[in-house]
Amino acid sequence: MLIEKQRFRQVWLWVILIGINAFMLYGFVQQIIFKIPFGSNSGPDIVLIFLCLMMLGLFYFIYNIVLKTYIDNEKIVVKFPPFVAEEVILIKDIAEAKIVKYKPLKEYGGWGFRSGKKGMAYNISGNLGLSITYKSGKHLLIGIQKPEKYSKFPFIANTLL
Repeated sequence: MLIEKQRFRQVWLWVILIGINAFMLYGFVQQIIFKIPFGSNSGPDIVLIFLCLMMLGLFYFIYNIVLKTYIDNEKIVVKFPPFVAEEVILIKDIAEAKIVKYKPLKEYGGWGFRSGKKGMAYNISGNLGLSITYKSGKHLLIGIQKPEKYSKFPFIANTLL
């Protein structure tokens, strides 16, 4: 069995999130603790507290998102909470499975739980994926990080080798 876990690791995302949280924390300390209005047209304390909690919550939420993929010779299981609790893909229902290089922004509009021209995508980072075409014609792309580990499964074609 192959198990792969991925987290958001884009530096630009973390720079933005940390920057926004640092700015909000600065405003919180200035207005709530030192009683100096934050900005020339500062809002009520409760609004600032709410915004700080909301941004910290967003940071915590994104930090804890994990895409888990489990593969054996009978099925592929994908867990991507809170978007996908568990999706079980039986190998017998797959027409084609292959490792591909793709363009996340162009083909799916970015990373996460996405829908694009080619179908659904569950991806966290990078540009490598397991492209699955079901016998029904439906398409799913699952982001992966280590394509070499998938070569042990005969039903997966590695187009990158």
